[in-house]
Amino acid sequence: MSEIRRISLIAVVMLVALRLAIGWQLLYEGLWKIDTLSTSRPWTSAGYLKASEGPLRETFRKMAGDPDELGWLDYDTVSARWSDWAQRFTTHYALNDQQKTALNRLLDGTAQKIGDRMAVTEPLAKLPSGVEKLNVSEKIVWFDAAAKKICVDTKMFLEPAEKARLESLVEGRTDSEAVAFRETLTKLYDRQKKGMGYRQKLAGTLRGNPELVGNEEWQRLGKLEQYREQLARYEQSRAAAKTDFQWEHANHEWGKLQALRSELTGPVKSLESELKESAVKLLDTAQFARGAMPEPWTPLRVTDMMTIAGLTILGSLLILGLMTRFTAVMAAFMLFNFYMAMPPWPGVPEPPGTEHSLIINKNLIEVIALLGIAGLPTGLWFGVDGLLAGFLRRKKNPASKRSASSADSRAGISPAVT
Repeated sequence: MSEIRRISLIAVVMLVALRLAIGWQLLYEGLWKIDTLSTSRPWTSAGYLKASEGPLRETFRKMAGDPDELGWLDYDTVSARWSDWAQRFTTHYALNDQQKTALNRLLDGTAQKIGDRMAVTEPLAKLPSGVEKLNVSEKIVWFDAAAKKICVDTKMFLEPAEKARLESLVEGRTDSEAVAFRETLTKLYDRQKKGMGYRQKLAGTLRGNPELVGNEEWQRLGKLEQYREQLARYEQSRAAAKTDFQWEHANHEWGKLQALRSELTGPVKSLESELKESAVKLLDTAQFARGAMPEPWTPLRVTDMMTIAGLTILGSLLILGLMTRFTAVMAAFMLFNFYMAMPPWPGVPEPPGTEHSLIINKNLIEVIALLGIAGLPTGLWFGVDGLLAGFLRRKKNPASKRSASSADSRAGISPAVT
C-alpha cells in the first residue's frame, strides 16, 4: 500500500522501539535461564507444563514426562533410573574398581545377587528339624539350601511381625538348631537395617516402614492408594466442572492433591539427592574437575533446551533486526504456545499468580504486537536487514551501469555524446 510510505518518523521510531523491547525481553529470559543451568536448581518448564489448562492440557502435561509424578512412587521405575545414572556416573568420571565397589555399596548396601534377585543374606546350615517350610511368603524371605543361606528380598524387607512369625516356628525350643535359627533371624533383621543401600531405603520408604527408614514423617501404608484415588477424583471433578462453584471445588481438590503428592514424593526425591551427594564424595580432585555429569535427553529436557534456544536466538535476531519478519512470526508462534498452555478463557481455571485476565493476557498481546512487526519493514528501517539491503543494492547498481555502457558501445554511441 502506498500509504505505508507516509508513516511518520515518530511512528517508525516507536515501532522499532517495540521490536527492540520485545527482543530484549525474550533475550534476557533466555540468558537468565542459561545462567541457572550451572546452579544446583536449573530452570525447567516442568511446573508450567504440569499446571497447564485448556484444550491442549494433556499435550503440554505429557511433555513434562510424568505430570502426576507416579514414577517417583514406583520402585522399579526409580531403581532403573538410579542404575542408568550410576552407569553414566561411572563412565563420566572414569571410576576405578574401588570407587565402583563403593558406588555399588551405596546403591545395594550389603545385598548380594541370589539368582535373579537382590537379597540380604545370613549363613544358616539348615532349617531346624521339623521345619520344612518358612511361614512367610517366599517373595519376602526364603532359605537357599544350596548356598546354605537364609535370604530377604531387598525390595520387600523383613518386618517385625514377619520376624516374630518365623520365630514362632521354633517357639519354646531350646535346642541348638532352634537357637541358631533365632540368632540368624536377629542378625538378618539387623543387617537389613544397618547395611541398607539406597535401594533398600527406597523400598522401605515406598512400603511405609518408618522403622526401617528411620523417619516417622515418611510415607505411611495406604497413602499411595489414597493418592491414586484422590487423583482420579480430581480428574472427575475437573471434567464435570461448569460453574464457578464447581471449579472452586476442583481447585480445592487440586490443592489437597499437591500436599499429598509432596508428602509422598518428597522423601524419595530426598533419597535421590542424598545418593548423588554421597557418590560425588567418592571422587578425587582430578575426577571432580571433569565437571557436572550431563543429564540424559528426556522429552522434558528437549523441551527446556528448545525453549531456552528459542528465547535467546529469536530475541537476539529481533534486536539485531535480522530476518525480522520471519523472526517475528516465529517468536509469535512460540509465545502463542505459552498462551495456549494457560489460556485465560471462560470456564478454564485461572493460572497461579497475581495476574487476572479474560481471553487477552500479556502473552497474547505480545503475539499480536509481533505479528504487527512482521507486517512492517522495521528491520529495513533500523537493523541488519537495512544494511544487507543497502549492500545488495550497491552491488546491483554497478552491474546495471556496466550493462548500459556495454549496450551504448555496441550501438556506436560515444560516452562524450551522452
